[in-house]
Amino acid sequence: MKNTKRRYTMYPAWEYRQEIADINALSDAGWQLQRGGCFRSVFYWDETARYRYALDYNNHIDDPARYRDTFAEQGWEFVSDTFNGWHFFRKRYDPSLPPEEYEIYTDEASVQEMAGRWSRLGYTLGAIELAVTLLNGLMALRLPSIMGIATTLACLLLGVVILTGAWRIRHPHVAGKPRKSLRWCFTTVFAILALGLLFGSLRYGASSSSEYVYDPSAPPWTWEMSVPLPDFYTLHVQVDAPAAVTVGIVKEFDEDDAAADADYEWHAYIRSVHGSQLDERMTMFLLPGRYTVITQYDPDTPEGTIGKFHLEVN
Repeated sequence: MKNTKRRYTMYPAWEYRQEIADINALSDAGWQLQRGGCFRSVFYWDETARYRYALDYNNHIDDPARYRDTFAEQGWEFVSDTFNGWHFFRKRYDPSLPPEEYEIYTDEASVQEMAGRWSRLGYTLGAIELAVTLLNGLMALRLPSIMGIATTLACLLLGVVILTGAWRIRHPHVAGKPRKSLRWCFTTVFAILALGLLFGSLRYGASSSSEYVYDPSAPPWTWEMSVPLPDFYTLHVQVDAPAAVTVGIVKEFDEDDAAADADYEWHAYIRSVHGSQLDERMTMFLLPGRYTVITQYDPDTPEGTIGKFHLEVN
């Protein structure tokens, strides 16, 4: 049997009481906390001892030695701390002593003071997340994308969860038992962000510039591209020409969908813009597949007309 083991789990700040209960249960089973962490805790095997653990939150300690000595005077042994201000303490368990002996704070004012230190941070973080949600939402409206929408939803959910947790840690009696749904919200946030990053990393982006000399007997100038994932894309069209032009984007049929007597067919124009001095953006939702951007002069354009084109998709 191994003498140490690592436990990977995450407890939101407002569930610190549940974390204490779980560590106490492990101590009763013979596993004693060696180092507590936000995501990973290390335990060692000692079935001869039983402890009761406690957590304190304080991220502004001027004299760490004096801070620990204060708890030592009350019988609490320091175990470890985390980078974000949580401190683990423990005390030998004696079943003959009342439960209050194993409360790190014995008066409600001290409990509220400790909870208040984190709740102030929680409210600040929650407000920041909502502000980021607003900014991401505005950017997603201007330049829609799956990644932008996913980031906006993740920030909104995270902000609501943190604000809810900041309230719950100050009002444990009103809030009741910890809700696993709040903890699982973090998993949902990470899943949404992972989805957004996946779409963002595989998102198609390219540009092309060219001069197009009009020849009525030649095919129109085209630019082919391949979209790997469904998403919102923006086609930026810039044209400087002495005659009117039309720029559109079309999608190639899959061979399974094509007519039996042709290798492929083309969808009708998804969208097109028309003019001689163009600087426009076409935002559209594109499914995976091959697309062609087609640039055409009006039929009555004089032969030899030269236009400059710049196309960019992202």
